[in-house]
Amino acid sequence: MEKKTVVLCDDHNIVRAGLRQIVESFGDFEVLDDVATGEALFPLFQKQVPDILLLDISLPGRSGLEVLKQVQSMYPKIAVLTLSMYPEDQFAIRMIKAGARGYLHKDSAPQILEDAMRTIMEGKQYISAELTRIMIEELAKDDNELPHKSLSDREYEVLLYIGEGKSMTEIAAQLSLSIKTVSTYRSRILEKMRLKSNSDLVKYILRHDLAPGGSDPMQATS
Repeated sequence: MEKKTVVLCDDHNIVRAGLRQIVESFGDFEVLDDVATGEALFPLFQKQVPDILLLDISLPGRSGLEVLKQVQSMYPKIAVLTLSMYPEDQFAIRMIKAGARGYLHKDSAPQILEDAMRTIMEGKQYISAELTRIMIEELAKDDNELPHKSLSDREYEVLLYIGEGKSMTEIAAQLSLSIKTVSTYRSRILEKMRLKSNSDLVKYILRHDLAPGGSDPMQATS
């Protein structure tokens, strides 16, 4: 049986090495290459288009969401499985709407990763029990019920970085943006959410459990 081809995109060397070893242990998947940024994917795809892309959300420069949208536009046949440190309720629905076939937390067991990869190769979406619950709850809600739901993907990403306790300088470096641009995003976030300061944002993030892993952004800055 011909092996399905896979490309890995994650900015951590150890994570990529571990993923490569795990994926190739499944037997019928072949890792063509692994890269640290979204920009590095497209020269690879010009040479060979893989069956599957394992894509991290938090990347330097262009975010995983932006990369996903471009991949879907240029190479719609690639089955994209997104990986993240963020729980399903924070990014999964945005990624699925952008075209991802599935969403996995990085704490997931290798068996779950294998199940997800085999599911998306059958042309299906991999939806975990937790994501199913979240999607059902979303259907029952008004889309504008919570202010953060109105944010763009980039604004939401900046909000979560603020929730991690990162400064404007650190966020700018992570996203390869100018500090002025990040400050503009912050201003838009405050305006859309009708809040006045970073302190208000932190309180909102804590109240709605948006900090990754339930961490306290105030402690992260200490």
